[in-house]
Amino acid sequence: MRRLIEELRRTGASLGGICSEAAVRALEQELRVPFPPDYRAFLLEAGGPGARNPWRGLWRVDEVASLNRHLPVFQWFGGLFGIGNEGISVYALDYRRGMPPPVVLLAMSSSDWGDVMEEAASFETWVRGSM
Repeated sequence: MRRLIEELRRTGASLGGICSEAAVRALEQELRVPFPPDYRAFLLEAGGPGARNPWRGLWRVDEVASLNRHLPVFQWFGGLFGIGNEGISVYALDYRRGMPPPVVLLAMSSSDWGDVMEEAASFETWVRGSM
């Protein structure tokens, strides 16, 4: 994941700064969800403060808990954990499918499981495919 982040930075992607292990661990405990190693590594390397218009709309570590609690789509779709949004669509990890959870896409106004579309089998695969 570190190499992918370095490559993203070289291409000019807007990423956050370094985040502490303690902050990531606290977020996992607060939300009661273990992050897959690739997403966790991303947060540690690029999920801290700094990005104004973050690449692919990925949320910073200080935004993740609030947005997962307050966006209605995550109350309607149990098992999905939001990681970012672009416009009216949100990206989420789909924990219903086990570990590692695939990255899925759905509209913020979605109300049907048929609207949940798999983007990639893992966070790292999604990043690679989005570059």
